[in-house]
Amino acid sequence: MKRLSTILMLALAFALVATTASAAGDTFTKTLKKGSRGTEVSALQTLLASKGFLSVSPTGYFGNLTVAAVRAYQTSKGIAAVGQVGPATRAALNLEGATVGTLPAGCQAGWVVNPMTGASCTTTTTGGTTSGTGITTPGAEGTLTVSAGPVSNTNLYVGNTKAQVLNLKLQAQNSDISAQRVQVDLGTNSAVYTKAFTTLYVIGDNGAVLASTPLNMSTVVKSGTNYYVTIAGFNYLISKNTSRYLTVAVDVAPSVDNDYRTTYTVTLAPQGVRGVDGAGVVQYTGTGTQPSQAVLINASLSDSANLKLSTNSSTPLSTTIVADSGSTKDQADKVTVLAFNVKAERDSLGITDLVATTTMGGAADLTGAYLYDGSTLVASAAVPVSGVVTFSNIGGTSGYVVPKDTTKTFTLQVDVRSATSTPGTLTATIAAAGITAQNSQGTSVATANITGSATSNNLYVQSAGPVFALIGTPSISKSIIGTSASSTFATGFTFSVAARGTDVSIASTGAFVIGIYVNGVQTSTTTATYIKPTTGVTGNGPYVIADGQSATFTAQTSFIGPQAPQIPAGGIVSARMEGATVNSVSGYTYLAETFRAEPSTPITL
Repeated sequence: MKRLSTILMLALAFALVATTASAAGDTFTKTLKKGSRGTEVSALQTLLASKGFLSVSPTGYFGNLTVAAVRAYQTSKGIAAVGQVGPATRAALNLEGATVGTLPAGCQAGWVVNPMTGASCTTTTTGGTTSGTGITTPGAEGTLTVSAGPVSNTNLYVGNTKAQVLNLKLQAQNSDISAQRVQVDLGTNSAVYTKAFTTLYVIGDNGAVLASTPLNMSTVVKSGTNYYVTIAGFNYLISKNTSRYLTVAVDVAPSVDNDYRTTYTVTLAPQGVRGVDGAGVVQYTGTGTQPSQAVLINASLSDSANLKLSTNSSTPLSTTIVADSGSTKDQADKVTVLAFNVKAERDSLGITDLVATTTMGGAADLTGAYLYDGSTLVASAAVPVSGVVTFSNIGGTSGYVVPKDTTKTFTLQVDVRSATSTPGTLTATIAAAGITAQNSQGTSVATANITGSATSNNLYVQSAGPVFALIGTPSISKSIIGTSASSTFATGFTFSVAARGTDVSIASTGAFVIGIYVNGVQTSTTTATYIKPTTGVTGNGPYVIADGQSATFTAQTSFIGPQAPQIPAGGIVSARMEGATVNSVSGYTYLAETFRAEPSTPITL
């Protein structure tokens, strides 16, 4: 009788332990089959009974009834009904979660229940958290809620590591709560874990990895039409009535075929975050709409990051440069020849090398070249006889960085030497092939992904001549002529003409030409009218400006606008100073954006 009592007591204790384990949350680690014994069998039987597949109390022995119950469970999950617990069934069982329960006696509130014994606690977990969960509200029951946090980037790239795919804002109410498990819905496409992602991480708001798991057939379980993965084994404390963020991140496979570079949606499963409150009660997030994020897998950064080169509108228009700004009358320092844009797409890019081709016709020569970002000198180099300027090792090991999806505007400047009275033509070009860049991971950007070009206008360099400067803002206006379909436009420019290195003379009529534009396209030119300046000139025609002196002119013209059908809705009519005849140099050209007259709102018929 005594022996029978002892057996009954042990069986009762064994059943109690198994029930407590199931209540606290089970983790199945072994292959279980007919004849197996132990606490995992008891936990299995308890779980199968809770799901209605088994009608007897847990015994700890895997017999025929348990075989039948496992087969029924496997059929419900779409798993081959073999009647034993292998990797696929084990993963499905681990997804079942736990019912609300309390910690066994002897455990401190918030500590992790040993999932196999249920009768003792552990103060150490994977992921770097030690000394329990740190809960400071013993005995207090709480609630755990979740909402979507911001995702920094929805574009992923082949070979990315720890790329964010889901951001979770967890809030604890009425008690501290230690989050200990996250379950993620990977969607209906098995390629998400067989082709696209290799590892899943849970990361805290301090950037530390709390836990991780490889994605494979053993860890990813299909339930219905969707694939799920559960990651546990950490303690992440959310203090009472506060919130913290958890990030779900992935490693993207180092090689993804083009067919699988597509959009995948990652969603928090219902009750996807499990935690324990101060009373030791297991808490779950809700079952309603769950945080979800669609992410697109692109080719590797080195293959998909783009650099686009283009000419900036601030590039000097065709004009004459009087080379008298240096120490002698035949040179000019840091003449701006070209302004160009560099746009980085899909990633931050560092420019490491840049080649510009310059030409200097006539007797003048170029000696030094400079690359500027605004007022910041980026690089400098000598100009060889060939005119091909190479800026090397720009910006150090990372290159000169252009942030992702932004555009930087650079200027190319040159030193001019040995200019003469005969104009020489100065030009500069930058081709895509002349730029070398690297992405944020230090990998060279593919040559095919650097596109575009930048080209200067012709600048005419000479040692002496006139220098023009706009004064004030050019004017432009419109008036209707009766009921005619045409309108009269009037425009005016006020500017100074300075003589440098020589006297210059301007005819009393016909010296200044104004171009007429519709939507930026020149439609005609017209000769401006002007009068003799009150100061700075001698003579009544031509008007002579002595070396070192300047005079102010106001050039005006009016013109009949084009017929209304020729001007599109919202079209802009504008004007620009196109040129002047100065000295005996016929067709001296000055084109400058500052000499453009354009209204703040479109002038249309």
